[in-house]
Amino acid sequence: MTEKLTKDAVRRLSDAFGEPGWMTDRRLAAFDIFDKLELPDPKSEEWRYTDVRGFDLTRFAAPIPGASRPELPPDVEALGVIVTDLPGAVADHEDLLKEHFFTEVPVDEHKFTALHGAFHSDDIFVFVPRGVEVTVPIEVVRRLPAGGSAFPHTTIVVSGQASLTFVDRFASEDLLEPALCSSVVEVEAGPGATVNYISLQDWGRGAHHFQTQRFTGNRDATVRSLAVQLGASFARTQVESVLRGEGSFSEMLGLYFADTDQHFAQRTLQSHDAPHATSDLLYKGALKERARSEYSGLIRVARGAQGTDAYQANRNLVLSDEAMAHSIPQLEIQANEVRCTHGATVSPVEEEHLFYLMSRGIDRLTAQKLIVFGFFGEVLDRIRVPGVRSELSDAIARKVEGGRRLEVAV
Repeated sequence: MTEKLTKDAVRRLSDAFGEPGWMTDRRLAAFDIFDKLELPDPKSEEWRYTDVRGFDLTRFAAPIPGASRPELPPDVEALGVIVTDLPGAVADHEDLLKEHFFTEVPVDEHKFTALHGAFHSDDIFVFVPRGVEVTVPIEVVRRLPAGGSAFPHTTIVVSGQASLTFVDRFASEDLLEPALCSSVVEVEAGPGATVNYISLQDWGRGAHHFQTQRFTGNRDATVRSLAVQLGASFARTQVESVLRGEGSFSEMLGLYFADTDQHFAQRTLQSHDAPHATSDLLYKGALKERARSEYSGLIRVARGAQGTDAYQANRNLVLSDEAMAHSIPQLEIQANEVRCTHGATVSPVEEEHLFYLMSRGIDRLTAQKLIVFGFFGEVLDRIRVPGVRSELSDAIARKVEGGRRLEVAV
């Protein structure tokens, strides 16, 4: 018999993990916050055009305790690198967990983060000691049962002068019953560290995906993120880069391709809290059939963050008359010696471009595929993991042709 998302289910989940009292107390406090909060209102800027007030959370079963299995490169443990699930982190690295777990994303940010705080499971904790370079990407695959829920939490701490690439995969077949994923990602890059984080969302139809990603860059740190949306019936991702250290750098890439009646929403934040930091954001999306998307992005420059250099661009390619894309770039600047630029476009495929290619013996589908690849090329060329770049190229081709599967080896 399945159990719903109740407070008793929170206690049983914590008991099943054998958690200490402080973790159970955190879960129960988060559930109380969840119980009091209303679903996000589209009147707020963060949820504009994304109305989830009718979303029924009572229909989903509570998560079943389990653990993802990260693909651990050989010999990294000998370097002091920690890659473990939640029970392992509690048992062997409790002090580190207390210091870094759920510290960057507020539990009460909205109803879905509070629900995550109560039911987080399938958690991964990664710690890279100072000066250690992890040269092979660490990968993990998440799962989602039909009618059920998943609350994966990713905590990554990369110490000063260290480096890491992490690939987070969210994959399932199409689901016979609706399912819910509410995910939180927290990444901290120490002074001079380099972190590459890639999120590949390819849930089956029937999935509803909510994710908050927050990246913190300390002095002279480099943080690169790639957020991919291909699957799910509905997906909302909030990606935030917080540049707390002078000289830090953030690259934020996004790629999304929605078809049929898929609905994708993206919210980004480039928060410049320190002087002489740089952020570069490029999000590109394609839509076909009756799909819709929203992008809302904010560059925020704090008082005293002089010398800020920030760039934000969102481009959308509309492949049918029924598809719809909204794009809302924003600036909030409290310093006077800055360079901040932003821009957004929503454009249909030009029939003239298709005709030009077809007049040279190329069929319409291949011509459309060439145009879409040319559109996404600027993002694909900046992906630093060749295997991921190749997978996404194949997935884009299948989307144009009428399929959607991102083939993930599991």
